[in-house]
Amino acid sequence: MLATVASFTSCNKGDEPEPEPTKPAFKVIKDRVIEISYDTFDLDENASFFNKYLPKDEGQTLAYEASSKEDALMGGCSAIRVNIGGKWYVGRDYDFYCSMAPAVIIRNNAGTYKTIGICNSPKSFDPWTSASTYTIKDDVLASAPFLCCDVMNDQGLYAETNIRPKEAALVCSHTNVGKPRRCTQTFMMTMLSQYKSIDEIKQHLNDYDWFDLQEMGFEQSFFITDQAGKSILIEFGANKVMYKEDTDCNANFFQNEELYKIEKIGCGEKRLEHEKAYLKEHGVNSEDDLFAMMKTGAYDQFYHTDVDPDFAVPEFYEVIGYNKDSYAKDPEGARKACMKKVEEFSKYTWEERVANKSWESTFITAANVTDLTLHVHFSEHYGIDFTVGF
Repeated sequence: MLATVASFTSCNKGDEPEPEPTKPAFKVIKDRVIEISYDTFDLDENASFFNKYLPKDEGQTLAYEASSKEDALMGGCSAIRVNIGGKWYVGRDYDFYCSMAPAVIIRNNAGTYKTIGICNSPKSFDPWTSASTYTIKDDVLASAPFLCCDVMNDQGLYAETNIRPKEAALVCSHTNVGKPRRCTQTFMMTMLSQYKSIDEIKQHLNDYDWFDLQEMGFEQSFFITDQAGKSILIEFGANKVMYKEDTDCNANFFQNEELYKIEKIGCGEKRLEHEKAYLKEHGVNSEDDLFAMMKTGAYDQFYHTDVDPDFAVPEFYEVIGYNKDSYAKDPEGARKACMKKVEEFSKYTWEERVANKSWESTFITAANVTDLTLHVHFSEHYGIDFTVGF
């Protein structure tokens, strides 16, 4: 097994015990934004938090809780790499139901390389109360670095994760039998806290026996880029870890041809088409342009109007005044109805969005891989906008 990332300095006197691990520092940055910093973090020990999600024995029927499967179906995200004035960026949106959980900045200073992560995990973090009363549960503190949706390290590697609904033929129960077990949810922190380049990540992909979150009902892929504009898309499926180099995007479907042929309910292709059409027509010359581009594909994803109607959730057809049959006859009308509904959502307060299960971009990130900054944009939804770096 690889050595744990966090180690403690030995005392000069052999009889004295090693110091206790430092408790993560927690502070409120601004309303509904918190930051957690780790100066000690045992990568292997804390990753074992996810062992409760170890898959059932192969051959058994996968049984998902209805609520967990629905949550997985509701995820819709995309990422596109662009060059702005000679600097490499990744535009990324994280789309989910709005929640009362705060935005979380997570700093891990304990690895071989420092990392910054962004997290918005509705079910893990308690609802926001106030700056003076907000608390975080101990088990969440133990696993929080692994809950990030975006991670950057101080060597210029940036990674984001997207999910896709689970399909029985594509489950990933293991990839390297006999190696240490590790949940794919821990992948970004495992890789970026230990390795400084895409080449190193490729070398160590098979150091673990990876399994995905079958109980939660989804699979994951990871898009990683560096300061030179080199990139890699790493996908887990059908008990394999596969990668594709020099790609410029990621969404909620497999790009590996073998897995794509099997996949039935992936989505996000049309949202990428709209985003790339914006890039081609308007260009992206600033972070504001990048945010605008990432929003253009969202209308297709909000109500799954870019996938087979049998996959879409019926409640959303009702919200926009369509059913499966009318959508099939008028997909462009459904898209316009989505746009109209989004305009209505824009007038909601945060609490109203949660009450109405408004599914909007929980955040959009402009990851400046050249300057090592993450500009996180909640402005249109929560009045939150901030940039973090090392």
